[in-house]
Amino acid sequence: MTDVTDDPADVGSIGDRLRALRTEHGYSIRALAERAEISSSVISEVERGKTEPSISTLKRVAAALGTSITYFFTAPSQMNGHVIRAKERITISPAGDNGHEARTSMKAQGVHFELASPNESEVLEAIFGRYEVGASTGDELYSHEGEEWAMVLKGRFKITLADEVYFLNPGDSIWFQSTTPHKIENVANEVSEYIWIDTPKSF
Repeated sequence: MTDVTDDPADVGSIGDRLRALRTEHGYSIRALAERAEISSSVISEVERGKTEPSISTLKRVAAALGTSITYFFTAPSQMNGHVIRAKERITISPAGDNGHEARTSMKAQGVHFELASPNESEVLEAIFGRYEVGASTGDELYSHEGEEWAMVLKGRFKITLADEVYFLNPGDSIWFQSTTPHKIENVANEVSEYIWIDTPKSF
């Protein structure tokens, strides 16, 4: 086979990336081999770093996995800001006791916030919010600069915007200017969750 690298460690990394992407797609070695029209043994040996794949082999595999050959030669990184895994979300507090700026006008109780966007984001901030039964952002409406968009994932929320009231169910979304006094309440008989996006960043 034609060498694509002179470093044996790189061959191993190609195999690791191949195995990871194949697993993410949910393909068995045999299923991928059929899609790529190559033998299962070749894929198995590449994944285990036992053989150096040819360019043609990598092209076939890449096409079968919906990517390009360069995927196998770029260093994978969990810190590139593109993906925030659920278990990697940073917990943030309205009180500002974890290094994030406090949203002082919010008196939330029974509310859990996690940062769902990367710190590298300059103007956009996505928050995963979980509200216990009866929880809210406080008794008083609050406001700040910017604009907001949100979508309910679970449960039911009551959103108060100045003199207007909206009830949102799973799949419903809302947008408004953040200067409008607002308040968020969980009105479901269960934990309610949402994804809330602010711009500019407000925590």
